[in-house]
Amino acid sequence: MKKKTISKDRPKKRFTDLVGVDFSTTATKVVRLKQSKDGIALAGLDMLPAVDFGQTASRMELPRDITTYYGCLSYTGPAAVVRMVNTQLGAEEENVTEAKLRELLNVTEEYRVSARLVKRGKGRQDSSLLAAAIPDDDARFLLGMFPSGPPAPTSLELSGLSFVSAFLHACGDECAESTVCLLETGESISHFVFLSKGEICLVGKMPFGARALREKLGKDLGVDDELAASILSDRSINISASLSSVLEPFIKQLSISKDFIERHQGCRVSKVYVSGGLSILSSFDEEIGNLLHSEVVRWDPLRNIHCEEGALSAEMKQEATRFAAAIGAAIGGLEEQ
Repeated sequence: MKKKTISKDRPKKRFTDLVGVDFSTTATKVVRLKQSKDGIALAGLDMLPAVDFGQTASRMELPRDITTYYGCLSYTGPAAVVRMVNTQLGAEEENVTEAKLRELLNVTEEYRVSARLVKRGKGRQDSSLLAAAIPDDDARFLLGMFPSGPPAPTSLELSGLSFVSAFLHACGDECAESTVCLLETGESISHFVFLSKGEICLVGKMPFGARALREKLGKDLGVDDELAASILSDRSINISASLSSVLEPFIKQLSISKDFIERHQGCRVSKVYVSGGLSILSSFDEEIGNLLHSEVVRWDPLRNIHCEEGALSAEMKQEATRFAAAIGAAIGGLEEQ
């Protein structure tokens, strides 16, 4: 959920050149996108070391070829909250007060909160809002990394929401009339989002990721974390048994959400789209499909983005799925007019 820094009292600036920066546990993903009359083009892509939130924020220097005047930030925060909330809204109301929103999200005043109306309730029915909360300390830390000069942050949002903008740009047309599930996996946190006709209808966060799988492999095979990581990236080794046992309890939660959506929306979740580090594993989509009894699709966040021939190495193309949140953050800024 974006935290806009532009005043409502002046016209919004039209951005045509933005850098998206996604701060995750294992790396900082950076992408530069440019908007032209022919669409969106990739101007740069890079993976930098992860940032330690336990340290004092220091100025972040981006590679010169990937830096521009303005940037859109996203991050994965263990203490951040993202949820659909339901509440009564007056006929002329589009949102609730911050105090009410904190109450609905069960967070304290030490959180920055934001929400947008998704579905207005009829009569006395509750309205549905997509809501997010970010600890003040996290927000100050991230903004403190860009105290002055380019890039100036124009927004801050959660990676578990920003990747949706990348998905809609890449695959929105093919699911415009259907209900689908998106699953974005990270190092220790994964997010799921259900879309119905292109609109978010349910979101969730799970304490699951690549770390849990490495720990399982280490236990099953009697190897250390470094070797487990190597095995994880080796497509010739069958890790389906370990992957299935790690996935099962979390996919059960996802399955309950899927059943809820299908009952309450009166629809069928047609596909599950996967992205993030674990989606690179050759057996990941098969295991997800078996556990959810659904068709699973790997999607490319660079789809529908012009990329010059030879601009990306084969290795970086394979890693592109890890840039979904950074790409989505930048796309959101370009589309915010």
